[in-house]
Amino acid sequence: MMIDNAYFSRKLSESTVYWDGSHWQDCLKKIISVGTLDDFQRFLNQTVDPAFKELRQEFLRNGISVQIQVCNDSHQAYRELVVESGSLRNFIYGIRYRANDVSDTVVGSLSFPTITEEENYEPICYFADGRRGYSIKYMQKDELITDVLRQYERYVKMLATGKHDLYLSDKVHLEQGEKR
Repeated sequence: MMIDNAYFSRKLSESTVYWDGSHWQDCLKKIISVGTLDDFQRFLNQTVDPAFKELRQEFLRNGISVQIQVCNDSHQAYRELVVESGSLRNFIYGIRYRANDVSDTVVGSLSFPTITEEENYEPICYFADGRRGYSIKYMQKDELITDVLRQYERYVKMLATGKHDLYLSDKVHLEQGEKR
């Protein structure tokens, strides 16, 4: 009963906000398996790269300077969409993997025949302001674009209120003598 209470009283993962049922078979496959480094790299190439390229084109079309940072080294692979903001902290939506051990009880279990790996590599987003990221493994390209835009909207609103200047200031630029 304590386990049920803990499960049903917690908030769902941010990544499930976009579930609309249209890709439920893919979601099930991801739930009953573990991600490998190859799966993570495939996610970067097939989902993240097209989403970031499309976002970059649209930002540029709207006069906003944007860069995509890429690292393909398998043990530290990442992608970052960086919206340059002058003397303010840049907006960064990054994606890297988080490796988690898989319980021996699950590996090789007849109940989970597809789980044979002892480590799970899960794509996690991260931000320049140090906020805790979350799993994005269930997102499709358009869902990822929507999530990036939600986070960018949050960033723009924080800038607009003026209440978070210290939090959003780019320490490097300020130390180099740039005026805000």
